[in-house]
Amino acid sequence: MFKLRLMSTLVLLPLAIAGILYLPNLYIMILSSAIIAIAALEWLRMSMPKNAYVLLFLLCALMAVAAGLIYGTNKPLWLYEISLVWWLGALIGVCYYPRYAANWKQQVYQPIIGIIMFVPAWLAFNTLHAQRSGPVLVLLGCALIWGADIGAYCFGKLWGKTKLLPEVSPNKTWAGLYGGLFTACIIISVYYIIYKPPFTIVEALGVALITFTFAVIGDLFESMVKRIYGVKDSGSIIPGHGGMYDRIDSMLAAFPVYFLCIQTLELLAEMKHML
Repeated sequence: MFKLRLMSTLVLLPLAIAGILYLPNLYIMILSSAIIAIAALEWLRMSMPKNAYVLLFLLCALMAVAAGLIYGTNKPLWLYEISLVWWLGALIGVCYYPRYAANWKQQVYQPIIGIIMFVPAWLAFNTLHAQRSGPVLVLLGCALIWGADIGAYCFGKLWGKTKLLPEVSPNKTWAGLYGGLFTACIIISVYYIIYKPPFTIVEALGVALITFTFAVIGDLFESMVKRIYGVKDSGSIIPGHGGMYDRIDSMLAAFPVYFLCIQTLELLAEMKHML
């Protein structure tokens, strides 16, 4: 399984990096829409298997309407703020699992949860990519999430003893958490040295901390959902990695808040320049 996972990573990672850096924003929008649609279908198959395809059509239609109304406006920050509040609420649910597990099975909530999970992340990813220096910033966000995941895995394997939330995810440890955070800080420090952005290293490390924290929340939330519905993986589309939702669970939670952080730092930099 590890060899298959490694081979898939070695093939897909260079393609993802090249696509983010060199593909026009329109193609990125199309590809990211397809990825989101696949992940949404996997999630709906877990939460509402009998109505998954009908709800996927409804979810995609609502996403298209939301994108049409919001994507052309100037920085719809309120949408990302809603996402931030939702994921903080999801963290509470994760921490108290399995006490309120039955509440997550209420099917009436699933389309609303889907919109809040998938739309802000898709919009944040594509809005940032369309901006000046956007591809590099998008790649930085991905690197923080992917790198932290690798760091957490390595540190957890080497030194992981104390479990983080064993009832939600038995394999995650506190050592893995610290290792992921350490890796994220190293990645953003390298970015800071190379690109010399208009904000301080402390602010950059703050971005890494916040992005990593929400990436962990997204990962733990999916682990909780899979436990609630009794599945190992959301799908099998990626050999050795499971489903598409398995691959982007952290990004769904992290990218909206990462986008907010970048926008805030750019605004502060503009204000300092004016003064």
